[in-house]
Amino acid sequence: MTDAFLKRHLTWLITVLTLVSAAGCGPQRSAATYRVSGKVVFADGTPLATGGTILLESVDGQPAYNARGAIQDDGTFRLSTFDEGDGAVAGKHRVIVIAKRDAADWVERGIVPRPVIDPRFEDYETSALGFTVEPDGNDEFTVVVERP
Repeated sequence: MTDAFLKRHLTWLITVLTLVSAAGCGPQRSAATYRVSGKVVFADGTPLATGGTILLESVDGQPAYNARGAIQDDGTFRLSTFDEGDGAVAGKHRVIVIAKRDAADWVERGIVPRPVIDPRFEDYETSALGFTVEPDGNDEFTVVVERP
């Protein structure tokens, strides 16, 4: 395994563990959230049908707030920050997409599962994805990713 591969997956693991531990701490609501939904698609319009997670990090102030959403089989998602489906705080956000990989690669073939999307979309520093959450009209976000 390459150092880049290990670094990327270690970053992903730390992000997931941080979200899980934060969810268990019962965060105090200190910012208004606005409902956000959308779809993750490839450049040709095909939805990311493998599932996965979309993660947002606010960049407009301190503290930074994180929102997350499960990507459904049709590529759609709905974001949560404090409570299930409550959305995201207003302002600019950077975005990453963690696509679910085929576990059969590891279980049946003994190889590391192949990426479904270009791995650059799994890291805030390289994804170049982002959008701005407004108090209204956050129902049509389209996040475009590329195949590896």
